[in-house]
Amino acid sequence: MPQPIGRRDSRDDSWRWGPEGQPDPNGGRRRRRGRSGLILAAAGAVIAATGIAFLVLASAGDDNSSQGEAPTRTAVARASRTPGATAAPSSSPGLTTIPASPSPAASRDTLFIWSRQRRQWLRSDLAREDPGYREGEAVPFFLRIEDATSGSVYRVEIRYQCLTPAGAAFDYLTGVSEADIDALMMAPGPKRHEDASIPIPDDPAISFDPDNSRFHVWGGSFQQTPQGPLPTTPCQDEKRFRVNLMAQDDTLFLMWGAHLASSKDWGENRGASRQKSPVAVEASVGGGEREQVMVGPAAIAP
Repeated sequence: MPQPIGRRDSRDDSWRWGPEGQPDPNGGRRRRRGRSGLILAAAGAVIAATGIAFLVLASAGDDNSSQGEAPTRTAVARASRTPGATAAPSSSPGLTTIPASPSPAASRDTLFIWSRQRRQWLRSDLAREDPGYREGEAVPFFLRIEDATSGSVYRVEIRYQCLTPAGAAFDYLTGVSEADIDALMMAPGPKRHEDASIPIPDDPAISFDPDNSRFHVWGGSFQQTPQGPLPTTPCQDEKRFRVNLMAQDDTLFLMWGAHLASSKDWGENRGASRQKSPVAVEASVGGGEREQVMVGPAAIAP
């Protein structure tokens, strides 16, 4: 009869006996393999379940994170598509607001008068010259503003003596006449045609001042209609105009003419040639020091 054969797995401590040539129906290597497979299968199931749980939790975390971060990512994306966008100015206390038109830096201002006799611009008065002008003609003046700041507004005030006890002096402002047109091309003037001009407002107290008189500017433009003549009532001493200039260069020139009162308009012996002393024209910039030049009676013919 067959002899029992003993078997022992390398991982077992006891022997198992069975018929020769037949596997042990209750144990041995096959049984051990079945138990290991179950253990491995169970472990795999646990790992798989753990992995699924982890994926579910991670997915839920991603969803929650996405929901919380979505507005931030969208805002960043919009900002990157509009690189030139600028935030609105803040009105928080303590912040300094930059003015739209800062006050211009100090300038150097000079007032000139045209000498018809000499055919040149003068910084000095026309006090002792032979008569170069007659009553009813206009004497050219120009104000030169140096060291101007481009883009800044310069407030110019022009004053002219319109009446003295001796009679009328400069009764209104006007443009440069054709008789003195060469003055525009003479140094230290602009030496070229103007960049802009604007009508000189009418004096409501005078019925005979012309309608086509104009201020002329070089190196800039007029910011608004000139104010004046002030006061609007009949002259008692002097009148003034205010002119705002927008600088477009480092030097500005403002030019006009001052009309010499005529006895034909004001009465016999009441014209500018009857003055006993020089009459003045003044100009100032930004409320600064006034520049003045004068015309004496000797320079004016009846």
